[in-house]
Amino acid sequence: MLSRLLAALALIALTACGVPRDGLLVSPSAEPLGGGLFVETLTDGEQILVLDGEITGETSFQFQAVLQQADVFGLVIAQSPGGNLLAAHQIGRVIAANGINTAVLVSCQSACVDVFIAGRERSIAADAELGLHAASDPDFGYSLDKPYWSSFGLSAVNDAAYKVPFGKIWVVDAEQAVELRLATEILK
Repeated sequence: MLSRLLAALALIALTACGVPRDGLLVSPSAEPLGGGLFVETLTDGEQILVLDGEITGETSFQFQAVLQQADVFGLVIAQSPGGNLLAAHQIGRVIAANGINTAVLVSCQSACVDVFIAGRERSIAADAELGLHAASDPDFGYSLDKPYWSSFGLSAVNDAAYKVPFGKIWVVDAEQAVELRLATEILK
């Protein structure tokens, strides 16, 4: 299954068009769903979702809706600055419950990392980065994040992230992401 996700990543990289869609390049064949989500259908009929942009309530709604209609095996995060923490947790719980693989191509920051860590297999491109920090309301955010991150065995990383104030960013490169167990492999 991971090899299909890698093939999908290659397809997206090879077929990206020159027109920005939602902030970064996505394949011209990707179907926009709304909320920064796109569906990419591979040559064998398998489908992956591509996240390109901010995570909102619409992102969560569209993510859950597409999973009711299709068998999706992967979520490729092209780039995301994060967004709504509750929506990110909703998406993450669905990813974990369905054993979906996740991958980051360029950048996944803030609440986006909450989505990424839910993947069964979590791949990160060699030049990609994750960005961590405390929530805008640190007490409320921590009360939500602590049990969520603990469920993935990553409470120590969450605690370290909450030492970084909102408005600052702790940039984690691919190698550090694997060392911290945020990612399971580096895509080369």
